[in-house]
Amino acid sequence: MTAQPAAPPPLSPASRQGLDAARALGRAGRLAEAEAGYRSVLAREPGGVQAAVGLARLLTATGRAAEATALLDPFLKNPAPWPEALSARAAARKACGRKAEALADYALAARLNPKSGVAAHNVASGLGDAGRDREAARECERAFALGLDAPETWLVYGRALQGLCRFDEAEQAFAQALRRRPTYVEAVRDLGQLLWMRSGQAELALAPIEAALAAAPPQLRPALAAVKIRLLHHISGEDAALAFAQTALAQAPEDARLALETAALLLAHDPGRSRALCAQVVARNPAEPSARQALAHAWLALGEAEQAAGIAQSLLAERPFDQEAAAALATAWRLAGDPRYRELWDYEALVGVYTLDTPAGWASLSAYLEDLRGALNGLHQLSSHPIEQSLRGGAQTPQNLRASENPVISAFFQAIEGPLAAYRQAVGQGPDLFRARNHGGHHVVGAWSARLQPHGFHVDHIHPQGWISSACYIEVPAAVSEGEDHAGWLRFGAPPIPTRPQLAAEHYVRPEPGRLALFPSYMWHGTVPFGGDRPRMTIAFDIAPD
Repeated sequence: MTAQPAAPPPLSPASRQGLDAARALGRAGRLAEAEAGYRSVLAREPGGVQAAVGLARLLTATGRAAEATALLDPFLKNPAPWPEALSARAAARKACGRKAEALADYALAARLNPKSGVAAHNVASGLGDAGRDREAARECERAFALGLDAPETWLVYGRALQGLCRFDEAEQAFAQALRRRPTYVEAVRDLGQLLWMRSGQAELALAPIEAALAAAPPQLRPALAAVKIRLLHHISGEDAALAFAQTALAQAPEDARLALETAALLLAHDPGRSRALCAQVVARNPAEPSARQALAHAWLALGEAEQAAGIAQSLLAERPFDQEAAAALATAWRLAGDPRYRELWDYEALVGVYTLDTPAGWASLSAYLEDLRGALNGLHQLSSHPIEQSLRGGAQTPQNLRASENPVISAFFQAIEGPLAAYRQAVGQGPDLFRARNHGGHHVVGAWSARLQPHGFHVDHIHPQGWISSACYIEVPAAVSEGEDHAGWLRFGAPPIPTRPQLAAEHYVRPEPGRLALFPSYMWHGTVPFGGDRPRMTIAFDIAPD
């Protein structure tokens, strides 16, 4: 029998009044005053969990999620704590990337409050983050049965259905979210992306964002315009995206999102204007990492390596495992001829090439790869690449393979453990930002399969959420050559951002069925296009240290 949740202790009238005032200040955007108000209540009544929850939600919303988690921990030692406190800690843990622990908090809150549709929604969201799409869909349906009809729940439901390859139902779920909130940014983006991946038709994919923009009041248009810029970039190309971005920015010149989107598209055309836009955003938001990162890219496009390196080093001083900052720093050092570049991008030491182990239950690796190809082909039901991913001229599986219920796919994660152990032993430990994390265990944070059609490729990119990234070759067509053109090969070292001078790839790995390449997530990597008439299929995954 589930224990009854603990009710929050009553507050004194003065503390109750202070709590209400802090909440009002938070709603008004006066966050520093709201924080002071919550802390004043807690100073008077240290057991005031209501104030702790309000403060924790404020801290999470302002990028201080680890502080929020520590604040709430003492209030959650009871076996049946207040569900609101559990939900607040779950949100903080999720913001810290501790998704499994967040899901555990959400699940306990739902057990303690079984008639709450919101609690069921939170569990569904956590399950979706974990790639457990079937369970996430069931929890959404339970939330609906409990009377919840929120657009956020329809969004989570649509994502779960998409992961289950129930695409017609996923489209309907995203549309339901938009019926309830016609300008819902995430639902507009997800519906447009799904329509694009299913059809490859730009007009069809852009229809939801056009409808949302037409219905939006002025204050919501910039956020929707930023979505349209991303969609146009990946569907219609850079020129179409830049033309719309400049128009949107002219209508909202103070909007940081539009300024940074426009600056990124200007890098190749007008790096000076790109730098100016980034500098304006940084002047208004001096601590914002994304704005500073964009400014570093603009300096690289102008050939000002020292300026870019300074920004990247300051970002790494604040966030030592920032993969984007590490990539920018390596690029700047390479432009400047700084020998420290080779410490970050030591291909011989840090790019490992292995053969998959044969998982239990198969007589040979070739037999396993044949079964794996069949299992993955069953998931490759989309025709076009997803938005904001590196893939071009192909498609990607819509779910996290790490949570697959197919035993053939699950066996893949047995087959990589031997190579991962060998790679970690080979690179060793040290003070640099990659080897400094090489201790203890590790876990897969995401896994997917990409199927490139002939003439397809991956744009050079990094993996911001990873530590070790990978490419494992499942199907390799004959057109992937062994010649000097490196057709279809994995390449390293060519940044996707323009630089002066432009930097070329420096290192290549030739694909072979069953071959697994492992490398730091901050290394620029992409794929050389290939010809022929057969696809090239891979599995990729990211690893994070425990």
